[in-house]
Amino acid sequence: MNKQFLNLRSFWVALLLVPAMGFAQTLDQMPDQIFYNGKVLTVDENFSITSAIAIQGERIVAVGDTAQIRALAGADTEQTDLEGRTVIPGFIDNHLHYLRGTNFAAYELRIHGVTSRKEVLSRITARAEELGPGKWIFILGAWNEQQFADKPGGFTGEELDTAAPNNPVFIQKTYSSFYMNSLAVAEIAPKLPEYYKGGSAIHVDNRSGRAVMAEALKHFPFAETLEERMEEVTAFNDYLNSMGVTTAYDVGYLDGSYDPVTALYESGDLTLRVFYAARYWADSPRTAIAAAELLDREESFQRDDRFGMFGIGEHVHGLVHDSTATDVPISDDLYNDWTVIARSAARNGWYINEHTMRDSTANRMMSIGEEISEDYPVRDLRWTLGHVDLIEKETVDRARELGWNITLANHTVKPRIEGRASPPVRMIQDSGILWGLGSDGTIVATYNPFHTIWEYTAGKVFPDIVKYEGNEVITREQALIAHTRSNAYILFMEDDIGSLEVGKYADFVVLDRDFMSVPINEIRDVQPVMTMLSGQVVFDSR
Repeated sequence: MNKQFLNLRSFWVALLLVPAMGFAQTLDQMPDQIFYNGKVLTVDENFSITSAIAIQGERIVAVGDTAQIRALAGADTEQTDLEGRTVIPGFIDNHLHYLRGTNFAAYELRIHGVTSRKEVLSRITARAEELGPGKWIFILGAWNEQQFADKPGGFTGEELDTAAPNNPVFIQKTYSSFYMNSLAVAEIAPKLPEYYKGGSAIHVDNRSGRAVMAEALKHFPFAETLEERMEEVTAFNDYLNSMGVTTAYDVGYLDGSYDPVTALYESGDLTLRVFYAARYWADSPRTAIAAAELLDREESFQRDDRFGMFGIGEHVHGLVHDSTATDVPISDDLYNDWTVIARSAARNGWYINEHTMRDSTANRMMSIGEEISEDYPVRDLRWTLGHVDLIEKETVDRARELGWNITLANHTVKPRIEGRASPPVRMIQDSGILWGLGSDGTIVATYNPFHTIWEYTAGKVFPDIVKYEGNEVITREQALIAHTRSNAYILFMEDDIGSLEVGKYADFVVLDRDFMSVPINEIRDVQPVMTMLSGQVVFDSR
């Protein structure tokens, strides 16, 4: 049987199968790739589960059962047996401090989700042996003193000296706590005497913490060329791909130059979709006006499907920044400055994703949005309330009616807020509002999506501490939707990513175990074995 006949036969098989499979389009050529014999969670509107996917170029051209999809193959179609593994859409992180993470990625030691103190110290020892004497060892956030089941608490200088006697060790926790061994203390403490508290730890407020971090990072391997920065970005992308992340929205603003990311994009070597907010800093009436003028000058969507700028936030105005730790109200003067920028955003079609931990902050911003809408309607701009740790039901209902969305972040290394579900994920889910999951990585949270899903389905934080009661969590299906399809909508990409449907990009992840049947408390341990972006494998550990 010759190749021409095979291709003709496959075309007519595809055409005949169209009604049965519900295709959105017929195939005008044979698929390049077919993945079959799996458990494919499409995360479409019906959360359909099937067994095979066909890809042509960058996009999905068919989904269905194995027999149907394999019948579409031509002589040159590459066919991969999934061997029963579960497939999900690529994760979309709607709140990642992406560029900040790239600055450190090639060198840092991560302890995301490690619940054994002994294991952390063992990793420090192994890293010291890998680097050799005198080289600094950095752990830069995404952990908490509570997360070690064998011995909770901060690190002592003595145990860090034992783990790495010949290497300075610098361990950061958020922006205010830093643990060091003797060699690191001897180098840093004399330069920051007003912050040093003795022992192995330095504790400062968040603003001063950035000075401590800057002093420590002087000892970090410094990328002197664009090519070296591209290597750092690639290392971070590789890690994200290994976690199943295929799209990230960077809500940072002053984390360096985007030139190395742009260079990777232009060379075709950017292995995830990277979008970022407009980069400016406003902290006064004058700089608020300058920010508004920037939004007047610039196009609001400077991106394609793979890379670029759109939107503003997570701090529209840098000093309009609330917290769960204090109920001190934000001044009217600052909200007036915020309004100047938000009005320009509405006038020019800019998306806003704003930091709103307190219920009062969310309501005030929505009231401002209603006032602006009298002149420049914002409903179709998909403005988003981020974090919402202390939001109330009435406020969620109000946001839904006004067309605002909600994003929730990862809290697995943050203590529980006693007396309430925070953020109230089950209430938000039940309200019917469009909402999505993100990480808030890198410094303050782990950016492994399975950790985030575990938090909101098992109702726990590390090491195994109950955060939510049984009636306060959501299902694994709901969490997966929030980390994929819902985020695609929030990022104005619902027609291209977020679910495994005909016509969308082939962004998907193959897992090492069945996401739908693994015990709920083991979701945090699920690992990707392959990640694909636009039909190209970007991570493979099979």
